[in-house]
Amino acid sequence: MSLNSVLLTGGTGSLGASILSQLLSKGHSVTAVVRSLKKSAPFLTRQYASQVDSGKLKLVEVPDMTVPHAFDELVKTVDAIIHVATPLSDSDFQRTLIDATLAINENIFAASLKAPSVKRIVITGSIVSTMALPDVLFRPITVSADDYSTITNEQGLSSLPAAYQYAKTSSEKKAWEFMKTAKPSFDLVVLLAPAITGKCIQEGFVPSKTALGGMAEIYQNVFDVETPGLVFPFVMDVEDVASIHVKSLDLKVAGNERYLFHSGHPQNSSEIAKKIREEYPQLRNRVPEVLDESAESPVKVKVDTSKSDKVFGGPWKDWWESAKDTVDDIIKFEK
Repeated sequence: MSLNSVLLTGGTGSLGASILSQLLSKGHSVTAVVRSLKKSAPFLTRQYASQVDSGKLKLVEVPDMTVPHAFDELVKTVDAIIHVATPLSDSDFQRTLIDATLAINENIFAASLKAPSVKRIVITGSIVSTMALPDVLFRPITVSADDYSTITNEQGLSSLPAAYQYAKTSSEKKAWEFMKTAKPSFDLVVLLAPAITGKCIQEGFVPSKTALGGMAEIYQNVFDVETPGLVFPFVMDVEDVASIHVKSLDLKVAGNERYLFHSGHPQNSSEIAKKIREEYPQLRNRVPEVLDESAESPVKVKVDTSKSDKVFGGPWKDWWESAKDTVDDIIKFEK
Protein backbone atom coordinates (compact mmCIF):
# COMPACT_ATOMS: atom_id res chain seq x y z
CA MET A 1 0.00 0.00 0.00
CA SER A 2 1.32 3.41 -0.95
CA LEU A 3 0.05 6.47 0.87
CA ASN A 4 -1.67 8.78 -1.60
CA SER A 5 -2.40 12.23 -0.16
CA VAL A 6 0.78 14.08 0.76
CA LEU A 7 1.63 17.33 2.49
CA LEU A 8 4.95 18.53 1.04
CA THR A 9 7.18 21.22 2.48
CA GLY A 10 10.05 22.66 0.47
CA GLY A 11 8.44 21.87 -2.87
CA THR A 12 9.91 24.98 -4.49
CA GLY A 13 13.49 24.10 -3.55
CA SER A 14 15.98 22.08 -5.57
CA LEU A 15 15.16 18.64 -4.15
CA GLY A 16 11.53 19.46 -3.37
CA ALA A 17 10.81 20.48 -6.95
CA SER A 18 11.86 17.03 -8.17
CA ILE A 19 9.85 15.31 -5.43
CA LEU A 20 6.77 17.34 -6.36
CA SER A 21 7.15 16.43 -10.02
CA GLN A 22 7.50 12.71 -9.25
CA LEU A 23 4.60 12.68 -6.79
CA LEU A 24 2.26 14.21 -9.34
CA SER A 25 3.48 11.99 -12.18
CA LYS A 26 2.65 8.94 -10.07
CA GLY A 27 -0.86 10.17 -9.30
CA HIS A 28 -0.47 11.34 -5.71
CA SER A 29 -2.57 14.19 -4.39
CA VAL A 30 -0.25 16.90 -3.07
CA THR A 31 -0.76 19.86 -0.78
CA ALA A 32 2.37 21.94 -1.31
CA VAL A 33 3.36 24.44 1.35
CA VAL A 34 4.88 27.65 -0.07
CA ARG A 35 6.06 30.78 1.66
CA SER A 36 4.42 33.09 -0.85
CA LEU A 37 1.60 32.30 -3.25
CA LYS A 38 2.32 35.52 -5.11
CA LYS A 39 5.85 34.34 -5.85
CA SER A 40 5.35 30.59 -6.36
CA ALA A 41 1.81 30.10 -7.66
CA PRO A 42 2.23 31.54 -11.18
CA PHE A 43 4.99 29.08 -12.12
CA LEU A 44 3.48 26.04 -10.41
CA THR A 45 0.00 26.60 -11.81
CA ARG A 46 1.49 26.80 -15.31
CA GLN A 47 3.78 23.83 -14.81
CA TYR A 48 1.06 21.62 -13.34
CA ALA A 49 -2.07 23.16 -14.81
CA SER A 50 -4.02 19.91 -15.17
CA GLN A 51 -3.22 18.78 -11.63
CA VAL A 52 -4.22 22.16 -10.21
CA ASP A 53 -7.46 22.12 -12.19
CA SER A 54 -8.29 18.59 -11.02
CA GLY A 55 -7.42 19.33 -7.39
CA LYS A 56 -4.48 16.93 -7.38
CA LEU A 57 -2.20 19.85 -6.50
CA LYS A 58 -3.17 22.41 -3.90
CA LEU A 59 -0.92 25.32 -2.99
CA VAL A 60 -1.08 26.65 0.55
CA GLU A 61 0.76 29.72 1.82
CA VAL A 62 2.58 29.41 5.14
CA PRO A 63 4.89 32.43 5.43
CA ASP A 64 6.55 31.17 8.62
CA MET A 65 6.51 27.46 9.43
CA THR A 66 8.01 28.10 12.87
CA VAL A 67 4.81 29.76 14.11
CA PRO A 68 2.99 27.41 16.52
CA HIS A 69 0.03 25.53 14.99
CA ALA A 70 1.18 26.40 11.45
CA PHE A 71 0.27 22.91 10.24
CA ASP A 72 -2.77 22.10 12.38
CA GLU A 73 -5.36 22.49 9.63
CA LEU A 74 -3.19 21.32 6.75
CA VAL A 75 -2.50 17.81 8.05
CA LYS A 76 -6.17 16.93 8.58
CA THR A 77 -6.68 15.92 4.96
CA VAL A 78 -3.46 13.98 4.24
CA ASP A 79 -2.18 10.54 5.10
CA ALA A 80 1.52 11.34 4.72
CA ILE A 81 3.92 14.24 5.17
CA ILE A 82 7.19 14.71 3.30
CA HIS A 83 9.15 17.41 5.10
CA VAL A 84 11.99 18.66 2.91
CA ALA A 85 12.25 22.35 3.80
CA THR A 86 15.35 23.38 5.72
CA PRO A 87 15.83 26.97 6.88
CA LEU A 88 19.21 28.45 5.92
CA SER A 89 20.73 31.81 6.74
CA ASP A 90 24.01 33.71 6.71
CA SER A 91 23.92 34.85 10.32
CA ASP A 92 22.41 34.27 13.76
CA PHE A 93 22.61 30.52 13.18
CA GLN A 94 21.12 29.61 16.55
CA ARG A 95 17.86 31.43 15.96
CA THR A 96 17.38 31.30 12.23
CA LEU A 97 18.68 27.80 11.48
CA ILE A 98 19.09 25.59 14.55
CA ASP A 99 16.07 26.72 16.57
CA ALA A 100 13.97 27.18 13.43
CA THR A 101 14.64 23.63 12.22
CA LEU A 102 13.59 22.25 15.58
CA ALA A 103 10.48 24.46 15.75
CA ILE A 104 9.23 23.37 12.32
CA ASN A 105 9.67 19.70 13.21
CA GLU A 106 7.84 20.19 16.49
CA ASN A 107 4.95 21.94 14.71
CA ILE A 108 4.62 19.07 12.23
CA PHE A 109 4.64 16.42 14.97
CA ALA A 110 2.23 18.35 17.21
CA ALA A 111 -0.24 18.81 14.35
CA SER A 112 0.03 15.17 13.29
CA LEU A 113 -0.79 13.97 16.80
CA LYS A 114 -4.23 15.50 16.34
CA ALA A 115 -4.74 14.14 12.82
CA PRO A 116 -5.75 10.45 12.75
CA SER A 117 -5.40 10.37 8.97
CA VAL A 118 -1.60 10.78 9.08
CA LYS A 119 0.13 7.42 8.77
CA ARG A 120 3.72 8.39 8.04
CA ILE A 121 6.08 11.35 8.28
CA VAL A 122 9.10 11.33 5.97
CA ILE A 123 11.86 13.77 6.87
CA THR A 124 14.76 14.73 4.63
CA GLY A 125 17.68 14.19 6.96
CA SER A 126 21.32 14.32 5.99
CA ILE A 127 24.35 12.08 5.82
CA VAL A 128 26.12 14.74 7.90
CA SER A 129 24.02 13.58 10.87
CA THR A 130 26.07 10.37 10.91
CA MET A 131 29.59 11.81 11.04
CA ALA A 132 31.43 14.72 12.66
CA LEU A 133 32.78 16.71 9.74
CA PRO A 134 35.34 17.27 8.45
CA ASP A 135 37.51 15.04 10.68
CA VAL A 136 35.67 11.76 10.07
CA LEU A 137 36.26 12.02 6.31
CA PHE A 138 39.94 11.30 6.83
CA ARG A 139 39.58 8.37 9.22
CA PRO A 140 39.59 4.74 7.97
CA ILE A 141 36.26 3.79 9.51
CA THR A 142 32.84 2.74 8.23
CA VAL A 143 29.77 4.85 9.01
CA SER A 144 26.27 3.38 8.96
CA ALA A 145 22.69 4.41 9.69
CA ASP A 146 23.33 3.53 13.32
CA ASP A 147 25.82 6.37 13.77
CA TYR A 148 25.28 9.98 14.82
CA SER A 149 27.48 13.02 14.51
CA THR A 150 29.03 14.16 17.79
CA ILE A 151 28.95 17.84 16.84
CA THR A 152 28.07 20.16 19.73
CA ASN A 153 25.85 23.23 19.78
CA GLU A 154 28.92 25.42 20.33
CA GLN A 155 30.65 23.92 17.31
CA GLY A 156 27.50 24.38 15.29
CA LEU A 157 27.70 28.16 15.65
CA SER A 158 31.08 28.42 13.91
CA SER A 159 29.87 28.41 10.28
CA LEU A 160 26.88 27.72 8.04
CA PRO A 161 27.95 24.12 7.24
CA ALA A 162 28.48 23.43 10.95
CA ALA A 163 25.13 25.00 11.85
CA TYR A 164 23.42 22.89 9.21
CA GLN A 165 25.09 19.75 10.54
CA TYR A 166 24.12 20.49 14.13
CA ALA A 167 20.56 21.47 13.19
CA LYS A 168 20.04 18.26 11.23
CA THR A 169 21.59 16.08 13.92
CA SER A 170 19.93 17.65 16.96
CA SER A 171 16.48 17.96 15.37
CA GLU A 172 16.57 14.35 14.26
CA LYS A 173 17.50 13.17 17.76
CA LYS A 174 14.58 15.21 19.12
CA ALA A 175 12.29 13.58 16.57
CA TRP A 176 13.23 10.10 17.72
CA GLU A 177 12.79 11.16 21.36
CA PHE A 178 9.30 12.37 20.46
CA MET A 179 8.44 9.08 18.76
CA LYS A 180 9.63 7.13 21.79
CA THR A 181 7.78 9.28 24.31
CA ALA A 182 4.54 10.13 22.48
CA LYS A 183 4.09 6.74 20.78
CA PRO A 184 1.93 8.27 18.01
CA SER A 185 -0.24 6.31 15.59
CA PHE A 186 1.97 7.42 12.68
CA ASP A 187 5.51 6.24 12.01
CA LEU A 188 8.66 8.13 11.02
CA VAL A 189 11.13 7.63 8.18
CA VAL A 190 14.32 9.71 8.14
CA LEU A 191 16.20 9.75 4.85
CA LEU A 192 19.87 10.54 5.40
CA ALA A 193 20.53 12.08 2.00
CA PRO A 194 24.07 12.60 0.70
CA ALA A 195 25.25 15.67 -1.20
CA ILE A 196 22.99 16.25 -4.20
CA THR A 197 24.09 16.84 -7.77
CA GLY A 198 22.31 16.74 -11.13
CA LYS A 199 19.95 18.93 -13.10
CA CYS A 200 17.84 21.35 -11.10
CA ILE A 201 14.23 21.95 -12.20
CA GLN A 202 13.60 24.52 -9.46
CA GLU A 203 12.05 27.73 -10.76
CA GLY A 204 14.63 30.48 -11.03
CA PHE A 205 17.51 28.19 -10.01
CA VAL A 206 20.83 30.03 -10.05
CA PRO A 207 24.08 28.04 -9.60
CA SER A 208 26.07 29.42 -6.69
CA LYS A 209 29.60 29.02 -5.38
CA THR A 210 28.55 29.87 -1.83
CA ALA A 211 25.48 27.71 -1.27
CA LEU A 212 25.49 24.36 0.52
CA GLY A 213 25.28 21.07 -1.36
CA GLY A 214 26.90 19.07 -4.11
CA MET A 215 25.92 21.37 -6.97
CA ALA A 216 27.56 24.37 -5.34
CA GLU A 217 30.64 22.35 -4.34
CA ILE A 218 31.41 21.47 -7.96
CA TYR A 219 31.11 25.12 -8.98
CA GLN A 220 33.20 26.32 -6.04
CA ASN A 221 35.96 23.72 -5.95
CA VAL A 222 36.51 22.87 -9.62
CA PHE A 223 35.82 26.08 -11.53
CA ASP A 224 38.23 29.05 -11.55
CA VAL A 225 40.70 27.57 -9.05
CA GLU A 226 44.42 26.74 -9.30
CA THR A 227 43.95 23.21 -8.00
CA PRO A 228 40.73 21.28 -7.38
CA GLY A 229 39.45 21.65 -3.82
CA LEU A 230 37.93 18.97 -1.64
CA VAL A 231 34.35 18.05 -2.52
CA PHE A 232 32.12 15.92 -0.32
CA PRO A 233 32.58 12.44 -1.78
CA PHE A 234 29.19 10.86 -1.14
CA VAL A 235 26.62 12.07 -3.66
CA MET A 236 23.44 11.11 -5.47
CA ASP A 237 21.51 12.62 -8.35
CA VAL A 238 18.60 14.84 -7.35
CA GLU A 239 16.13 12.69 -9.29
CA ASP A 240 17.29 9.56 -7.49
CA VAL A 241 17.05 11.22 -4.06
CA ALA A 242 13.54 12.36 -5.00
CA SER A 243 12.67 8.83 -6.07
CA ILE A 244 13.69 7.46 -2.67
CA HIS A 245 11.39 9.98 -1.00
CA VAL A 246 8.45 8.88 -3.14
CA LYS A 247 9.24 5.20 -2.57
CA SER A 248 9.18 5.89 1.18
CA LEU A 249 5.41 6.38 0.95
CA ASP A 250 5.04 2.65 0.36
CA LEU A 251 4.19 1.06 3.69
CA LYS A 252 6.25 -1.95 2.66
CA VAL A 253 9.19 0.30 3.52
CA ALA A 254 9.70 -0.23 7.23
CA GLY A 255 8.83 2.79 9.33
CA ASN A 256 10.54 4.15 12.42
CA GLU A 257 13.85 3.71 10.62
CA ARG A 258 16.61 5.94 9.29
CA TYR A 259 18.08 5.13 5.88
CA LEU A 260 21.57 6.14 4.76
CA PHE A 261 22.35 6.10 1.05
CA HIS A 262 24.52 7.40 -1.78
CA SER A 263 25.01 6.50 -5.43
CA GLY A 264 27.98 4.16 -5.01
CA HIS A 265 31.34 5.33 -6.32
CA PRO A 266 32.54 8.32 -4.25
CA GLN A 267 33.36 11.36 -6.35
CA ASN A 268 36.46 13.49 -5.98
CA SER A 269 37.32 16.87 -7.46
CA SER A 270 40.30 15.61 -9.47
CA GLU A 271 38.08 13.11 -11.31
CA ILE A 272 35.48 15.81 -11.92
CA ALA A 273 38.09 18.22 -13.27
CA LYS A 274 39.55 15.56 -15.56
CA LYS A 275 36.14 14.64 -16.99
CA ILE A 276 35.16 18.28 -17.52
CA ARG A 277 38.39 18.98 -19.40
CA GLU A 278 37.82 15.88 -21.55
CA GLU A 279 34.19 16.58 -22.45
CA TYR A 280 34.12 20.38 -22.36
CA PRO A 281 37.23 21.68 -24.19
CA GLN A 282 35.86 25.21 -23.94
CA LEU A 283 36.22 25.05 -20.16
CA ARG A 284 39.88 24.06 -20.03
CA ASN A 285 40.90 27.63 -19.26
CA ARG A 286 38.65 27.57 -16.18
CA VAL A 287 39.13 24.04 -14.87
CA PRO A 288 42.66 23.11 -13.70
CA GLU A 289 44.61 20.24 -15.20
CA VAL A 290 45.27 17.45 -12.73
CA LEU A 291 48.99 16.78 -12.96
CA ASP A 292 49.34 14.00 -10.42
CA GLU A 293 46.58 11.58 -11.42
CA SER A 294 48.04 8.87 -9.21
CA ALA A 295 47.53 10.91 -6.03
CA GLU A 296 45.41 9.04 -3.52
CA SER A 297 42.25 10.67 -2.25
CA PRO A 298 42.60 11.94 1.34
CA VAL A 299 39.08 10.65 2.09
CA LYS A 300 39.28 7.37 4.01
CA VAL A 301 35.82 6.95 5.55
CA LYS A 302 33.41 4.46 4.01
CA VAL A 303 29.62 4.53 4.16
CA ASP A 304 27.55 1.37 4.67
CA THR A 305 24.40 1.65 2.56
CA SER A 306 23.43 -2.04 2.70
CA LYS A 307 20.25 -1.34 4.67
CA SER A 308 18.85 1.18 2.19
CA ASP A 309 20.11 -0.82 -0.80
CA LYS A 310 17.87 -3.71 0.23
CA VAL A 311 14.86 -1.43 0.62
CA PHE A 312 15.20 1.05 -2.24
CA GLY A 313 17.28 -0.88 -4.74
CA GLY A 314 18.59 1.12 -7.65
CA PRO A 315 20.44 1.36 -9.92
CA TRP A 316 21.28 4.99 -9.39
CA LYS A 317 22.79 7.49 -11.79
CA ASP A 318 26.56 7.34 -12.10
CA TRP A 319 28.36 10.15 -10.26
CA TRP A 320 29.68 11.66 -13.50
CA GLU A 321 26.36 11.51 -15.32
CA SER A 322 24.88 13.50 -12.45
CA ALA A 323 27.84 15.90 -12.12
CA LYS A 324 27.67 16.51 -15.88
CA ASP A 325 24.09 17.71 -15.50
CA THR A 326 25.32 20.16 -12.88
CA VAL A 327 28.03 21.41 -15.23
CA ASP A 328 25.41 21.85 -17.97
CA ASP A 329 23.32 23.95 -15.58
CA ILE A 330 26.35 26.12 -14.80
CA ILE A 331 27.07 26.67 -18.49
CA LYS A 332 23.42 27.44 -19.20
CA PHE A 333 23.26 29.95 -16.36
CA GLU A 334 26.49 31.71 -17.28
CA LYS A 335 25.32 32.22 -20.86
